[in-house]
Amino acid sequence: MAIDLDYVRKVVKREMVRCGTVSMYSFLREKGLYSIYLLLTGKKGSTSVVILKRFCKEFNVDLNDIEKKGIILNPRIFPIDMSSNAFIKLKSHVFNEGRIAFRKRSVGRLGYSNQDPVLLRYFTDLVRELGGDIRREPRFARYVLLVEANPVLARALDASGLPFGRKTRTDPPLDPLIRPNSRLFRYHIQATLAEEGWCSLIIAKGRRIQFVIAWGRSVDITDKLTGEQIEYLRQIAQTRRKRKIPIGSIEDTVLLREISLNAPQSFGQELTLLALSHKNIQWPEGLPTKVHISKKGWVTTFWEIHFNSPELIDFIHDEYGMLPSTWKSKRFENLYDVYVKYRGKKLTDEEIQEVRKFIEANPPKVSAEWISEKMRELFPSVEWGDDVEWIRKKLGRKKSK
Repeated sequence: MAIDLDYVRKVVKREMVRCGTVSMYSFLREKGLYSIYLLLTGKKGSTSVVILKRFCKEFNVDLNDIEKKGIILNPRIFPIDMSSNAFIKLKSHVFNEGRIAFRKRSVGRLGYSNQDPVLLRYFTDLVRELGGDIRREPRFARYVLLVEANPVLARALDASGLPFGRKTRTDPPLDPLIRPNSRLFRYHIQATLAEEGWCSLIIAKGRRIQFVIAWGRSVDITDKLTGEQIEYLRQIAQTRRKRKIPIGSIEDTVLLREISLNAPQSFGQELTLLALSHKNIQWPEGLPTKVHISKKGWVTTFWEIHFNSPELIDFIHDEYGMLPSTWKSKRFENLYDVYVKYRGKKLTDEEIQEVRKFIEANPPKVSAEWISEKMRELFPSVEWGDDVEWIRKKLGRKKSK
């Protein structure tokens, strides 16, 4: 990182005068800023975020102010236009599958995780469009692919209303620039369906084909509940031997009412924007489907909206769909074609077998082969891109026979 040395020298000299010292070397050495001394004496050409953060802390300088004033010369991505399409789109991706976090020794971290390399490419392209950079090549972390971008972008997202930490606890709203009937809203829904959504094709009773499109969001409601209510949920979890509790297993009407009053803020906004964008359509309700209680007693509810009528399925497909070229989008289009072909019909035995084979050929999980193909295409510098068995191992799946 290159910084404006005239500014740094001015701050250091000001503080030396205030402290009554004349030796810059001793002054900076005592404060753990020997690297700054090397910069000012021309013995070093750049510094790190860690050192810059320490400099700001020691001399009471606002790091965000430094970025905005252009003191950071490289990488230089301020001012960031927080109303630009690229920024709002990036915010949607981070909202769904990203994470903004503090580290003990750095200003912040912006990460994005997904198993689909195509979605990683959507993220990295937006980062670069905003003038940022990707800190390292995609790598596996806990069965998913992870990329990290500029800490500066992390702070910009935080300043725009997407705070640091777990989104289930911070429960942030959508960006106010995501408005009804806007291109940004359409992109947000496409991204949400590709990142937080799913679809399924089944053969229901009466030999009829059935298709469902859905997405969901979670929110932490621990602070809304009493100790007795949390203990009640813990007892249900112990009885079921599962920490995820179906909403139908909860009989306490007061607790159910509390859950119903505390939907994720963004989820409610998404449904409202859908209704405002398409007022002639009767939209289904979003409902809580399950509750999770952690070992530490944190209670999280999961809310979902399902589209299963032929009219709504066609509408979502035609007006929104999922982000193009992604694994989920490809699968969605394939299953939708089969659904359109057979809907309304009572299927024969042969047709049932054909549909089942098609469902099996389009699984919901991203395949190792897809990851390999797309990594080689979109991130060709990654060395492991052609090693399908290694990818399969990192996904936690069995070797192919």
